[in-house]
Amino acid sequence: MTQEQITRLVKASGVSAGELILLHFWGEDGQRPWLDRFAAAVASLGASPVVLQQSRTGNRALFGAASEEAFSDRYFERFSGFDAVLDLFAQEPLTLGEQLPPEQQKRYHRYLARLFAVLMKSGRFAQLRLPTAENAAAAGLEPEDFRRRMTEAYDVDYGALCRACEREAARFSGVTRVALRTGQDCVLHLDLNGRRWSCDAGDGDLPAGEVYIAPVEEQTNGSVFFDTLFLEGRRFSDVMLRVENGAVCEANDPAVWDWFAARTQAERVVCELGIGLNAHVTELCGYSVLDEKAAGTFHIAVGANNLFGGQNAAADHVDFVGRGRIEAEA
Repeated sequence: MTQEQITRLVKASGVSAGELILLHFWGEDGQRPWLDRFAAAVASLGASPVVLQQSRTGNRALFGAASEEAFSDRYFERFSGFDAVLDLFAQEPLTLGEQLPPEQQKRYHRYLARLFAVLMKSGRFAQLRLPTAENAAAAGLEPEDFRRRMTEAYDVDYGALCRACEREAARFSGVTRVALRTGQDCVLHLDLNGRRWSCDAGDGDLPAGEVYIAPVEEQTNGSVFFDTLFLEGRRFSDVMLRVENGAVCEANDPAVWDWFAARTQAERVVCELGIGLNAHVTELCGYSVLDEKAAGTFHIAVGANNLFGGQNAAADHVDFVGRGRIEAEA
């Protein structure tokens, strides 16, 4: 990514002159040039960058030694009052690479919980994955392929993307029921009554380019077809899922159904309907962070939606991306 692309991306997240911006960087010291480039972009827009680095090696040493009294209320108070947080991932966040002793691990988890409780109160919060070899490995892609796909997805006209998202959300404004038509004869009926569409055009989970909504949890019924379905690194073809009273209850592929059957009821609930709008994501690769933004695709998810307008609190959130047609129903 060029410095110009990074600056455009930072601007699209909403950063403007006079703001105080926390750059929350998940990466090792050798990856800090990424952090420096984002800090320079923030400053070039007239905002003030503040840096907090979370490295695995540093946190292993820090929380391996931390006493119960470390990280008091005064520490967390320092991270309140930011206009925005840019959560920058040069590597997979949260994990330390190896387990600490149980008591020290608990202290690390308590630290993260308290920190994010404060950061989420900032004016804006955006998460951004960097095109690094570490992230490529986590995505199951070759480094150069991952770098190309991510760079292309970020290199968009954010003004045009925002307008496209707003138009798509407006198309379904006031619509309380939709039908998702896939394959030859699969139709999934979703109730949207009382729920609102959200736009992700640069100020949410990046790369950007989708509109999404939390359907009413118990009111999704029917079937949905995927030419290709990616599941935990495996690729399945011609998969049909049947949904009854909001939860996936059947799959035509035994291995796919085994995965669903091992989940709790809450983890099988259809919790999201989304529409991809990023024209620079042109092919599916199995990495949902990219795939769900591809123009001309839909995605549904199972699991948690209580953070974006739903009521289902589950342990995770898993997306499935396909191609089909969404129509308003009377």
